[in-house]
Amino acid sequence: MSTQQIPQVAVALRDKLGSRYATRLRNTGRLPAVVYGHHQDPLHVSADAKQMLSVLHSHAHVIEVKVDDKIEPCLVKDVQWDHLGTTVIHVDLERVDLNETVTLDIDIKFVGEAVGLKEAGTILEHPLSTIEIQCLVTQIPEDIKVDVSALGVGDTLLVRDLKLPTGVKTTLDDET
Repeated sequence: MSTQQIPQVAVALRDKLGSRYATRLRNTGRLPAVVYGHHQDPLHVSADAKQMLSVLHSHAHVIEVKVDDKIEPCLVKDVQWDHLGTTVIHVDLERVDLNETVTLDIDIKFVGEAVGLKEAGTILEHPLSTIEIQCLVTQIPEDIKVDVSALGVGDTLLVRDLKLPTGVKTTLDDET
């Protein structure tokens, strides 16, 4: 994140709340959202759906929300999907200070093919698909890559074995 530019999304304040009005917004190409946090009142807003989806698909964790002439850095806290899991229906954005440390879950991405898989034809079990990390807002990685190519049959990978990016630490016990 620190080497990339933070994407910006222009939003408009909305005064009508509720599922009926949210549906009307979505039917006009707008996506309802809420901006909250940092001891300020929440703002109910709407964004251009295509622009917001483009930002979300870029896997940005931090975005700049432009409300009128004010720009606020926000963490994408929650994305709500419809009942089929195919359409985004609402986004929660938490205000952040770019110099603060945050705690959040990040996806674990397994790369490589374990030696044990090749030798014994076994399957690789991975009980964790996400890991809780702490870092500066500007250092949030897209994911944590874990190279499993050296794992043999019966080998175990622990949290202490992970190579985390600079400035990122996990909240989990090293023996996990």
